[in-house]
Amino acid sequence: MVPSAPNAWRDALHDLRDALPERTVQNWLDPIEPLSLDTEGGTPTLTLQVPTPFGIQYLRSRFNKEINQAVTQAVGEPTDVEYEVTPESERPDEIVTDGDEPDSSSPPSPDAASEQSSSSPPPSRPEGPSTSDDRSAASSSSPRSPQRSQKTASPSSSPSGPSNTERSSAAQPSSPSSADETPDVAGEAAPTPEELASIERAGAGSADERSALYEKAHEHLRPEYTFDEFIEGDGNRLARSAAFAVAEEPGSTNYNPLLVYGGVGLGKTHLAQAVANYALEHNTAEHVLYVSSDRFTSQFVQSVRENRIAAFSSYYRQADLLIVDDVQFFGEKEKTQEEFFHIFNDLHQNGKQIFLCADRPPAKIPGIEERLLSRFQWGLSADIQRPDLETRIAILQRKAARQDIDVEPKVLELIAQRIDSNVRQLEGTLTRLTALVQLDNGTLDLETARKYLREHTDEEPTALDAAEIIEQVSDYFRLSEDDILSRSRKQAVARARQIAMYLCRELTDESYSHIGTRFGGRDHSTVIHAYRKIEENLESDPDLQDDISSLESRLRNRSLSSPM
Repeated sequence: MVPSAPNAWRDALHDLRDALPERTVQNWLDPIEPLSLDTEGGTPTLTLQVPTPFGIQYLRSRFNKEINQAVTQAVGEPTDVEYEVTPESERPDEIVTDGDEPDSSSPPSPDAASEQSSSSPPPSRPEGPSTSDDRSAASSSSPRSPQRSQKTASPSSSPSGPSNTERSSAAQPSSPSSADETPDVAGEAAPTPEELASIERAGAGSADERSALYEKAHEHLRPEYTFDEFIEGDGNRLARSAAFAVAEEPGSTNYNPLLVYGGVGLGKTHLAQAVANYALEHNTAEHVLYVSSDRFTSQFVQSVRENRIAAFSSYYRQADLLIVDDVQFFGEKEKTQEEFFHIFNDLHQNGKQIFLCADRPPAKIPGIEERLLSRFQWGLSADIQRPDLETRIAILQRKAARQDIDVEPKVLELIAQRIDSNVRQLEGTLTRLTALVQLDNGTLDLETARKYLREHTDEEPTALDAAEIIEQVSDYFRLSEDDILSRSRKQAVARARQIAMYLCRELTDESYSHIGTRFGGRDHSTVIHAYRKIEENLESDPDLQDDISSLESRLRNRSLSSPM
């Protein structure tokens, strides 16, 4: 079945968020409105409405390939993309037109701005006790209001549900620029300068002012991300159970903070937003904040630039439930980590709930200060592993039922057997296969599924080679590729090298000899030794299991983004 224009663009935007920087998506893609999807007369055409003519020119020159690939995957067949300019009568008062341009008008990057701020006088903070290492501003907790409006989300307390797909979407307001500056984020319901100034003048702000801001903060949560819509299996049971306990009683469990970690496309963001949706629906927390680490950093940098650090700090310190996605990206951002450290301390000391997501265990996150890392480990760290066969079949069954797809159980089992990397790919395969069959007026039988999977999945391993694996392993362990290929016997380097050799053997068709050649001309016996050592240690070394799982998810997801 061919998707509607809004659904096609939603799914395409889902993939583009993974492929492009968050700020690029916010500035250039979020303001786009899907108009129509024409499937008559040959190649389908998706028409998108863009706020300005310049925006159309910029999208075509910079992101034409990425957008076309994402739209084609969302529709299920090659699809053209056309653009129309938003009529002047419908345009917003302020439109971002240079958010990604590398000129003087572009705001500084988070890292650059953080470093620049280190040479300036430190911004003022709310009054509170401080020590040399563990400073935390004391904030008064406003009582929860007994009544609040119901949200559009309708999560349930039921412990079961289907698709564990995730999207790195953020629903947080960003401190906007003054009237004569370009805002960092387009198309978001962010606090206005007047609202932030009001908070700053009043310290923590009045209850009405805070409530208005928090209403805006969670209006972009995806209502379909609920516990009901999350299929539970052996690989995610602990994370799901802990998350549900936190959603029921934020701040009242031993899981504070709760840190959920796992590879790409396994459901971390789904679970995080399910917690937020449940808390809002059942009124277990009044002030709920869901934010990506990238958005948090951008907001912090902007608050430093506009001298609104007190408003920024006050805003986060009033949260009853703070959910931060992708905390691994706090790595190496010293100023952002410092600010988050103080916010974390204040919330934790006041019994507020903190929920974190990462792509690896806390101890494996590079560039995180020791004092912040120790706080990540105060509560519970729960991993999400790749779903087993039975869980994958259940996910497909739920998706087929939800979309009213008539498909044989054997077809679902075949797809589940062939697609095991992540849930996003699993569901996408069923959607594309169904769309192709319906467009051809065919039948989704076992033979058709086999043919499709043979044509579209057998090519997956060839998208990976030793060079790609070496690049990803060196990035994961924060080493250079020269380190991996060198003769160094340092323990950290040797371990990373052996893992890279193991993955080359597991994920490519290259021989031991060829792999040895790719690693600086080493003998095949060296590769065999490395492979066997990793294989033997996998059963007894949880850290090694986490490293291999995270790297495999990275590599499989990277290969899927390559053109077939």
